[in-house]
Amino acid sequence: MNNRIFKHSMRTSLAILFAALFVLPSLTSCKDSEEGGGVPEITGVRSCDPELADSLFTKAGPGQVIAVIGNNLDHAMKVYINDQEAYFNPTMNTAHSIIVNVPTEDKGFELTAFNSNLKDEIRVETSHGTATYAFKITAPYPSISRIQAMYPRNTGDEINVFGLNLVDIEKAYFTDITAEHLDTTVWKEIGGNHVDIAKVETVLKDHHLNSMTNAYETTSQLMFKMPDVPYETGTLVLECAAGTTYIPYNKVPGKPALFSVSTDMPQIGETLVLTGRDFVQVESVKYGDVTLEPSEFKVSESEDTIYVDFAKKPSAGSGTTLTITTPGGTASSERFYDHSTILTTFDGDAADNGWGPNATFVDSGTADGKYAYINVPEEAQQWWGTMIYFRKDWNGNSFAFSPNIPSTATANELYLAVNVYNDNSAYNNGSFWGYLRYMIQPLGDAENTYDNFAWADYDTQTGSFPGGPVLSDINGQAPTGKWYRHVLPLSRFACYAGKSLADVVATGLNQFRIQSINQSTSRGKIDVKFDNVRVIYIPSK
Repeated sequence: MNNRIFKHSMRTSLAILFAALFVLPSLTSCKDSEEGGGVPEITGVRSCDPELADSLFTKAGPGQVIAVIGNNLDHAMKVYINDQEAYFNPTMNTAHSIIVNVPTEDKGFELTAFNSNLKDEIRVETSHGTATYAFKITAPYPSISRIQAMYPRNTGDEINVFGLNLVDIEKAYFTDITAEHLDTTVWKEIGGNHVDIAKVETVLKDHHLNSMTNAYETTSQLMFKMPDVPYETGTLVLECAAGTTYIPYNKVPGKPALFSVSTDMPQIGETLVLTGRDFVQVESVKYGDVTLEPSEFKVSESEDTIYVDFAKKPSAGSGTTLTITTPGGTASSERFYDHSTILTTFDGDAADNGWGPNATFVDSGTADGKYAYINVPEEAQQWWGTMIYFRKDWNGNSFAFSPNIPSTATANELYLAVNVYNDNSAYNNGSFWGYLRYMIQPLGDAENTYDNFAWADYDTQTGSFPGGPVLSDINGQAPTGKWYRHVLPLSRFACYAGKSLADVVATGLNQFRIQSINQSTSRGKIDVKFDNVRVIYIPSK
């Protein structure tokens, strides 16, 4: 969403050498050039990116490689950043430059944003003196997720702002330029009619390692008193050391925004989760021919999430748009409960090949009809387990792909999707190496198998799941004890890899199989329900 004013990246050692060679000749004319011939001095810092080596800067992110420029810097003994020792390359230490690696937080490096006792400076200790230079090591790039405050927002009201990495704030203000305009234009400074925020207080600054990304981030909450803003709509802007972030501002309820829908086709009894912004006084949630009133869903206190206990399916052909309506307007998501994506619901819309051992097909007692059930109380070693094995029909026809998939879609954006309820099966527990084998058979071709499992060592019975956990969702998670959407990219199948939508359709999909396999000697429980097998489009991020 945001333009980044300042951005650098670490380059290879070849780039570092190039930058050093670029920097040194430009400084050989300095008068005080004899090694050890004077008091050390730092005059600037340059990037080791050859494209940026001719410009000085005063801040960088952890992990970058920088060139410290100055005079009489030879015979450097130690380099400190934020009062913490940093590695430098002694072979590239001259009177006029030092190549330094900025430490990273995973190695214990602390930022001044989280330790006020440290100094924003580089300190070089040489055999003949010490030089210092004001320099900022920034936190990760900031982002605002939402504003929370009562409507209408009047002067003096308490405003809370939530987001990530909202630290080292240099300036906070409102502008009458819209966030939409900032999103679609190139800018170095944000113009418009500014109203400064006098004081911003930090309510929450939870700095932690994100286990999903393996990177440090800060869950942030800020609070300030509303200044006298003369315009009804505009943008709240925070200029932080790491960059500028912003979010739309409205004095009265603004137009809602819908960021994500937890699944395209929820199961009866599943909780549908809608995330976004400005879910204020939500009047309805509508999809197809179903309209839910406020009593049929719950809006979070933060007004950024709606929870729907899914109980009503839309009729086929009644539309595939989900719409949230508030006094501020509407927000929509396309391709919701698109019946045309379905391969089978196990309710007579496809043919069971009938191979054994076959899954059982159980009537759910709801509008979802039957589901497939693989239930093995103790799965021993075997190479041919319980399966779900279907074809379109006995006439050799291919399953149809939804006409609502964009023509630009590729096999990387097309997914075999299925609703799953995993009742604490032994999958993913580190001891049972059973898994599911998937097969797609295109028209006229032999089976194309995808295995989401790879052996590391048969003797020690250890393995890995390179595609993520067994039965993982789009976020790489595999919940138990509830319905959710399991997905698998079509590009994982050899017959579709690297193909466009047109080529995928031409290749066709004649049959599919999901089968339990256990190649190890360990045993484990398999208890999984499956429903609504389909091919869906999820755009690349």
